[in-house]
Amino acid sequence: MRNRKAAEVDADVEARIAQIEQMTLEQIAVFQSRILTEITTGRIRPREASAIDRALRKRLNAIEQELRKGG
Repeated sequence: MRNRKAAEVDADVEARIAQIEQMTLEQIAVFQSRILTEITTGRIRPREASAIDRALRKRLNAIEQELRKGG
């Protein structure tokens, strides 16, 4: 059974991923800087960082698709 702290961390990562899905390019740039700091200080585990990275790549691909359609 997972402990409470792990469940809270997972909920935090899920909340961040939900935010990423609505971000603009400028917001992503600021977010990436903040996340890199959290990774280097050990506040985010590698597994969580991977999930956030996947969400960022997915959002960037979606933005790229939107730009292709609009331009």
